[in-house]
Amino acid sequence: MESRFLGIGELRSTPSVAVVVDVMRAFTVAAWAFARGAEKIVLAGSPDEALALKARNPEWIALKDGAPAPGFDTVNSPGLLRSLDLGGRTVVQKTTAGTVGALAVKDAPLVLCAGFVVAEATARVLRARGGDSVTYVVTGEDGRADEDLACAQYIARRAAEDGPGTDPADYLRRAR
Repeated sequence: MESRFLGIGELRSTPSVAVVVDVMRAFTVAAWAFARGAEKIVLAGSPDEALALKARNPEWIALKDGAPAPGFDTVNSPGLLRSLDLGGRTVVQKTTAGTVGALAVKDAPLVLCAGFVVAEATARVLRARGGDSVTYVVTGEDGRADEDLACAQYIARRAAEDGPGTDPADYLRRAR
């Protein structure tokens, strides 16, 4: 399986399979949201879009990165999600890196959003699906964030293996 590692700005065409990686916030928070019972997550392209979605759906939970802001329920923080009841609810999420990357490849036939917390599950999906090529969208720091690249490389390695294989420790150290 061929692996390409690109920043958002380096995307020139729609890949057939895209794995969008944002370790520090977006997709770690998404995994926590699902673990806390969220039914689905809607990615917003801008803070205004997130707030408009929330206005039309007041029961939704609106998350953003950065400082707290009026209209948003909280910021993208796994720790802060612990105080919210997400059971059966929809989360609308806007971030500067992860959601932007996912929306940039939204027309791909398969888009997976990942961080280390779901890395093994992501690799299993890629192994099961097969295919010739996967584009890993490294979202942070214009495609240069080492934690995102380390996670993407780990997933790529695990997707190519059958069995226990690669130890994540070296990759996780890069994410600190």
